Amino acid sequence: MDILEAQRRSVGAPERHPWELARLDVIKGLIARHVVLNRGASVLDIGCGDAFVDEQIAATFPEVSFYAVDTAFTDESIAHYRARLSVRNVFLSSSLDSAVPHLKGQVSLVILMDVLEHVEDDYAFLTHLMTHPRIGSNAYVLVTVPAYQALFCSHDKFLGHHWRYSNQQLRDLLESSGLAVIEVGYFFSSLVLARTLQVLKERWLFRKANDSATTGLVTWNGGPTLTALIKQLLLADVRLSRLFRQIGITLPGLSNYAICRKSV
Repeated sequence: MDILEAQRRSVGAPERHPWELARLDVIKGLIARHVVLNRGASVLDIGCGDAFVDEQIAATFPEVSFYAVDTAFTDESIAHYRARLSVRNVFLSSSLDSAVPHLKGQVSLVILMDVLEHVEDDYAFLTHLMTHPRIGSNAYVLVTVPAYQALFCSHDKFLGHHWRYSNQQLRDLLESSGLAVIEVGYFFSSLVLARTLQVLKERWLFRKANDSATTGLVTWNGGPTLTALIKQLLLADVRLSRLFRQIGITLPGLSNYAICRKSV
């Protein structure tokens, strides 16, 4: 969850949004299929939000260190989120520079989950990051971004997005930044229609974002049964999209993912 969303989320809200939970499973699946994390490895998550994803993944890799970085962190919020962590192998920092002295060896995996769309010059940001001396020459890079610039709407404005991407645009950006793309694709196809209708409504009825704008991750108040049901429906959506990709058919999706490796 983005820090902005976490700040507006009700304190003690019982359930995470099913989209967030399903996306977590997508990320875990990509790591399981493509990434080798040996004992003592380091993972760097840039733009970690409230560190929920790092906490969940770190629980399955207790001998791997996760360095969660977000420029929106303050000393107070770091103390707050650190106190909530249920694992001991996640370390929070407000900048890469402050995280580097604590890194153990070189980074084996970089996570950029819904980060690139926040950066106006995404190419310069990614190119600079990939030249960092602590990111190993064979490091994996896992990326998620929102899909299709045509779906840009009040949701993106609220979160401070500049971009949405097609698969080809994402691939071109990653490869031009010195990364070899292993797998790229869309996910959450079932949500495209709902977002399309939202975009059309905003454009044709001149509904503009305002100070009361928010996101579903902030306002979600479904109980555990509804949350679990929608999560499973979204995961079924992911499996269907992957099945279609295997037979050469690409379904659209509300988000893109890519798993890469440094090629230079």
